[in-house]
Amino acid sequence: MNPDDLQKELDGLWEKVTSGVPRPAESPFSGFAPPSGAISDASSITREVSLETISLLKRQHRTQTTQLQELLESKERTLRGVRERLSAAENELSSLRRRLQREDAVATQQVYEMSGRLEEAQKALVLREEHFREEERVLRSLAEQTRAQLAAEISRFREVERQWAEREQQYLLDIQELEAIARRAQEESGKLEARARQSGDELKGAKNAVEKTLAELLQERQQRDAADKERDKAIEKVREVEDHFQQLQNIWVEERKQWQELWDRERSTWESKRVELSSWEEKLRKEREDWHGNLRQLEEKETRYAGEMAEILRKSSEAGEKVAGLLRAASDKPAPAVSSMRASRFPVRQAVYAAAFAAVLALGFGVYRYTQRLRLEPLASTPVSSENPTGMAFDGSTLWVCDWNGDFFSLSPEDPSRVLRSLKAKPSGAYHPVALAVWGDSLYSIDSAQARVLRHRSDDPSKVDALWPAPGPAPTALAHDGRNLWSYDAVTRSIYRHLGEGADGGTEAYSLPEVLPAAMAWYKDELWVSDPKNARLAVFRVNGRALEPVRSEKRVESFTGMALAMKGISEGTRRLELLALSPGSSGAAVRRYRVRPSP
Repeated sequence: MNPDDLQKELDGLWEKVTSGVPRPAESPFSGFAPPSGAISDASSITREVSLETISLLKRQHRTQTTQLQELLESKERTLRGVRERLSAAENELSSLRRRLQREDAVATQQVYEMSGRLEEAQKALVLREEHFREEERVLRSLAEQTRAQLAAEISRFREVERQWAEREQQYLLDIQELEAIARRAQEESGKLEARARQSGDELKGAKNAVEKTLAELLQERQQRDAADKERDKAIEKVREVEDHFQQLQNIWVEERKQWQELWDRERSTWESKRVELSSWEEKLRKEREDWHGNLRQLEEKETRYAGEMAEILRKSSEAGEKVAGLLRAASDKPAPAVSSMRASRFPVRQAVYAAAFAAVLALGFGVYRYTQRLRLEPLASTPVSSENPTGMAFDGSTLWVCDWNGDFFSLSPEDPSRVLRSLKAKPSGAYHPVALAVWGDSLYSIDSAQARVLRHRSDDPSKVDALWPAPGPAPTALAHDGRNLWSYDAVTRSIYRHLGEGADGGTEAYSLPEVLPAAMAWYKDELWVSDPKNARLAVFRVNGRALEPVRSEKRVESFTGMALAMKGISEGTRRLELLALSPGSSGAAVRRYRVRPSP
C-alpha cells in the first residue's frame, strides 16, 4: 500500500469517528456534559476505528513481510544458481586439465615411439642395403603417418585453444551478469529501505493508535537488518567467487604459456626430424633410381632369356613334328629287319617318353599353381563401434577386440556390432595394445608403447597376470598355436616362437625378409599371415627352423586381426571361415570370408 492510499484510509476512519459524536454547538446547554449513551457510543466507535486501523496496519505489515521474503528467496535462488554454475565451471576445468594431461602423455609417448622407430629404420637401412626397396616403403609410410599425426596435433591444439578462448569469454559474460544481478539487488534493497522510511514518517501521526503496530515494525526492522546482513554476506561470496575465478584465469594463462612453450619445443623437434627425413628421402630416391636401372638391365636379360627359351621351344616343337612324321612314316612302311628295328626303336621311344614327360610336367605345374592359390568369398561385413581398433582374437565363442587406448571389447561373433562387455586394462606406465591372441583361460596382448607382452585373464582382461619384454624393439603381431606363443617384430623382420612365458622363457627366430605381417593366426599346423606390403594373405608351414610358403591369395586388403574357425552350415556339412578386423577408410569393420579350398 502506498502512502496516498494509507492517508485516504486514515481520513476515512477519522471521518467515521467524528460523525458518530454529537456536536456541542447545537445543544442549548453547552455547559453540560453529553448524555452517557452518547459517550458510550463514541468510545465504541473509537474502539472500532482503532481495531480497523490496527488490522489495516497488520495487513500492510504482512504485505511488506511477504515482499521481503520473496526478495530473499529470489536472492537465495540467484546465489544457488551462481554456486552451481561455479561448481560446473570448476568441474569442467578440472576435466579439461586431466584430458590435456592424458593427451600430452599420449603425444609424448608417440614422439618417443616414432623417434625409436626412425632410429631403428636408419640402422636397418645401413645394415641391409639389399632390402632398400622394402625399407623405402616402410620409411614412406612412417613419414606419412608422422605428417598426419603432426597435422592432427596442430589442428587439435588450435581447436583446444579456440574452445578455451570461448569459455574464457563466457566466464567473463557470467561475471558481468552476476555483477548486474548484485547491482539490481542493491537497488531493490535501497528502494525497500526508502519505502520503509517513508512509511515510518507517515505512521508517526497515528502513534497513539498504533503502539502495538510500532512494536511489530521494530521487529520488521530487525528482520530487515538481518536481511541486509545476509545480502552483505551474499555480496561478499560473489566477490570471493570473482577472486577465485580470477585466480583460475591466471592459472589457465600460466598453463597456456607452458603448453605454448612445450608446443614450440616439440615443433622444433619435428622440424628437425622432417629435415632429416627429407635427406633420407633424397638418398632413397637416388638409390631407387639406381635400383630401377638395375631392374631394367635384369628385365632386358630376362627378355633375352625368354626369347631364347621361345626359340628353343619352337625348335623342340619342330623336332617333335619331325619325330611324329617319322613315326607315321614308320608305321606306314613294312616291317624292317630286326637289326634296323633295334637300331631305330630306342631313339624314337626316347622322344615319345620325353614328350609325354613334358606334358605331364606342364599339367602338374598348372594343377600345383591352382592348389597353391587361396580363394576368399566375402560373406558379411559388420562395422565396429571402436574408434581405433588394433587387434582381434577369437576364443571359440566370443570375439575380443582391443583399442589403441587400452580398451577391450567383447563382441558377439554372430553380430559384431553388439558389444557384450567393455573393459579397460590398466598396467603400469603407458599402454597401447596392437595385437591379441587367446588360448585357454588366458588372453595375450602386445604393448607397442613399452615393447612388452602381457597376459590377461579371459574373464576379465582388465586384470594383468604377467608381463615380460618382447624379443624385438617393435612388436606388431601376435598368435598362439596351442602350444607356444608367436610374435613378429617389424625392425628385426623375424617371427619369434616363445618357448615359455616370462623374460627367461627363451625364443626361436624365424626369418621372413619378404613379408611384413600386420596380423597372424594359427589354424591346425599352418600360420596365416596378412601381408599388406605385398597385398596378399599368405599361409606358411614350419619345416625345421624355416617357414615354408604353402599357398596365398593376392589383392587382399590389410587386416589388423584374424581368426579362423570351422562352422557347421547344415547336418554333416562344415566350412572354414575367416574372421578379419579391417580398419577401412570409412571405419573399422569385422569381415567374414569363406575359405576355398579348405586346408
